[in-house]
Amino acid sequence: MQNYDVIVIGGGHAGVEAASASARRGAKTLLMTMAESDLGALSCNPSIGGPGKSQMVAEMSALGGVMGRAADRAGIHWRTLNATHGAATQALRAQIDRNLYHDAIVDILSEYKNLDIKYEAVFDLDIQNKTVNDAYTAKAIVLTTGTFLHGVVTRGDEKISSGRLQDDGTYQAADKNISDVLCEAGFKILRLKTGTPARIYRDSINWDACEIQEPDTPHDWFDLGDENNNYHSACYITHTNEKTHDVIRQNIKNAPMYNGDIVGTGPRYCPSLEDKVMRFPEHTSHHVFLEPEGYNSDIIYPNGISTSFGRDIQDIWIRTIAGLENARIARYGYAIEYDAIDARALNDKLQSKDLPHMFMAGQINGTSGYEEAAAQGLVAGANAAAYALGTDYLELDRTNAMIGVLIDDITTLGVDEPYRMFTSRAEYRLNLRADNAIARLGKIGVKLGLISQTQYDKIYNLKRDIIAENDKFYAGYIARNEREIAAYKRDADMKIPADFKYDNLPGLTNELIEKLNTVRPENIADLSRIPGMTPAGIMVVLRKIKA
Repeated sequence: MQNYDVIVIGGGHAGVEAASASARRGAKTLLMTMAESDLGALSCNPSIGGPGKSQMVAEMSALGGVMGRAADRAGIHWRTLNATHGAATQALRAQIDRNLYHDAIVDILSEYKNLDIKYEAVFDLDIQNKTVNDAYTAKAIVLTTGTFLHGVVTRGDEKISSGRLQDDGTYQAADKNISDVLCEAGFKILRLKTGTPARIYRDSINWDACEIQEPDTPHDWFDLGDENNNYHSACYITHTNEKTHDVIRQNIKNAPMYNGDIVGTGPRYCPSLEDKVMRFPEHTSHHVFLEPEGYNSDIIYPNGISTSFGRDIQDIWIRTIAGLENARIARYGYAIEYDAIDARALNDKLQSKDLPHMFMAGQINGTSGYEEAAAQGLVAGANAAAYALGTDYLELDRTNAMIGVLIDDITTLGVDEPYRMFTSRAEYRLNLRADNAIARLGKIGVKLGLISQTQYDKIYNLKRDIIAENDKFYAGYIARNEREIAAYKRDADMKIPADFKYDNLPGLTNELIEKLNTVRPENIADLSRIPGMTPAGIMVVLRKIKA
């Protein structure tokens, strides 16, 4: 039996950050995943960043995380979104070369001398005795299993037990054991769904029929930048049309999401094309972003048209889209269902309330997205190491980190669909910008051993002038935010009057008002746990109570 301080199960974005954070804190760490190709795999869209997400990448960098470093090395097309808006909503987004990103992750992980990596499936997990495969034992275990728990790939009438379809067309085996172990341990299991579009050969696209999307020149970086990165690839935009939508409507009975073959709940903010067409009939077209999968790749990822239709129907409607009339399909789209836990079983350290040696991160907690997974991984790994070594925990909350907002949302409200981060979820978003992440979290990272003083100094010196200029411009708003943050920390236990009227309060939906009138929460902490309650809604209630 080999002994470790921390074992991390799963080598995707959550697992990579968890294992590296644990190792940075000095814990002897084992990362277990089925294949080297799992490490840093961009299994869906080849991009990192965006609204709410780039802020979390910056926060991870402030805590020594690896995603920003790898993305800087592998980025091939960079843009700042919402550039004409305020600093709180601006977001850096980069197209990523899949192979370069994977190579960068492998290189970074090799830097950790107290991190072992084993490429083997987990066939025996004993969470009570903290052993894996009857060969490895640890003081703490982190589960970062992605979409592999009872994963089922669905494409039309095809159903394959799999955790992921790989680039070579083969399927990775789904895990059929861990969900049952968790269920026996008392965890509530959810069934969720996500999906991916077809991949198209670059040389089969009529680029003249598409609109070019220019990158920023020069551009920002997620971390310290990479002077050796001189890769540049163009991105393009096209659109679906009424002919596309007609094909989908005529064949909707064959869509697994609509004929009952898929029972898992999909992400509201990243719907399949069939969902878009059926839910928004007033829209005569939808954007399709044609994104290269790599600098030299002959494969294009058509972002915006994920689907679970069968191959025959995909062949028809994809070729109704401008520029894709002669498209050759490299790999057809599919949906995937998988198990997740109710994250309300975890505390704000992503630690099980009942089994304190167990930590969870990523899609197992009901989230979607690379950045959401990685951010949780960093927190879970750092805190698993803290538990194993008896040192201080990493504690983030919604007042000091976008990652804290994410964790607070899923562990107090739970999810009824895959959770995606947006800046609008953070009531103090003006304080939680990407440019000031190092000022907010860097010293915490240094104290906990997550980032060296030298690395902190480099990032802080790079961002110092930008932070000062933004803070000066938004001084009045930031001061108000800071007063509200102080009030929020004071008000968690504030009593709500028994006769409090929620009706007609701005920012509360009719559905939420009905729910609040039924539940009648006793205090602000209880209010925050009502499913569907937003941070903005909490502030509305607070202001009304104090009025």
